Amino acid sequence: MDASQLAGLHAPRPFPAVSLIMPTHRRLPERRQDQIRLKVLLDETRNRLRELELENRVVEELMDDLEKAAAQVDFDHTAEALVLLAARGREIHSFVLPYVDVVERVIIDDSFATRDLVAMLENTWKYRVLVLGRKTRLLEGEGLRIDEARNALFPMVYDEAVPLPEEKGRFSPREFPVEEERRMQFLRQIESNLLETLKQDPRPVVVVGVQRHVTSFLESIRPVLAESVMGSVEGSFDNATPAEIAAVVAPVLVEERERAQRRALDELDGARSSRRFAGGLEECWELAGTGRIRHLLVEEHYLAPARLQDGRLAEAGGGDGEGEFVNDAVDDLIEAVLRGDGAVSFVPDESLAESGRVAAILRY
Repeated sequence: MDASQLAGLHAPRPFPAVSLIMPTHRRLPERRQDQIRLKVLLDETRNRLRELELENRVVEELMDDLEKAAAQVDFDHTAEALVLLAARGREIHSFVLPYVDVVERVIIDDSFATRDLVAMLENTWKYRVLVLGRKTRLLEGEGLRIDEARNALFPMVYDEAVPLPEEKGRFSPREFPVEEERRMQFLRQIESNLLETLKQDPRPVVVVGVQRHVTSFLESIRPVLAESVMGSVEGSFDNATPAEIAAVVAPVLVEERERAQRRALDELDGARSSRRFAGGLEECWELAGTGRIRHLLVEEHYLAPARLQDGRLAEAGGGDGEGEFVNDAVDDLIEAVLRGDGAVSFVPDESLAESGRVAAILRY
């Protein structure tokens, strides 16, 4: 999924549009409960649709689509969350969400609940993995998906990239500097090929390989390339599959996400002193409608049922009261900020406790 697809999911649908969201698990024994929990949520969805007194045909069509999508989920290869979306006209979407901590819920509305998809998009940036060795490989990743690049630049084979000197035979100890120069030449060629790749498509890079290779490479590269390296992992990965490489670099991606969260919070602190700060759901809601929010920060588990009356928002604890009921005003706020070309970041719970759990950096 990319930003344009996400924007399409934000659009209103004919009522009812169903969003089924649940946490899942990568490992046993917790993973065994995921299928059971999904069945419970499907039963809950059916009951809630029937309570709305919809035509039986509409209910059965939606449930048929959701159950077909559920049957296609590979519960042997899940991540942290699962999202199923269904709307009239046989529209259905299924997403496995890596590194997103969700609140289990079923939402029936005239639009899809997309906040967790926004979080997924934030966490699944594109990156590259440089696997150093006698055969140096470059892999391209996006979230959980990672594939080996095969082109004129990569992979690079040491003996082919740096031919042996004309003298044949094994090197004697006196000739070791020749071998060392060949090794450094190979590292320079790797750097050159990687810079050319990044020039065409900039992405952060994770460098993996045995310690001496990683150390030599990182110590020798130019600053322009060093700025693109977001982390490294030491070990022998010459024969590792893309899936194994993805598992190895996953902690580096988590660390990068945490660094991004800290940068966003630091930027928010700077906005306070420059009077470009807004805090709290109601204030941010009003400002989002005017396009003034440049960057919205939201606590990961902050959900806010609310009432909307005469364009003003007030949090509500349930479905009773005056005005239009909003299942999750935070979800609608996020969509409004994105429509205004603003950015959205999710930060740890309690990090915005003094700001009403949601805060914004303003354009002016």
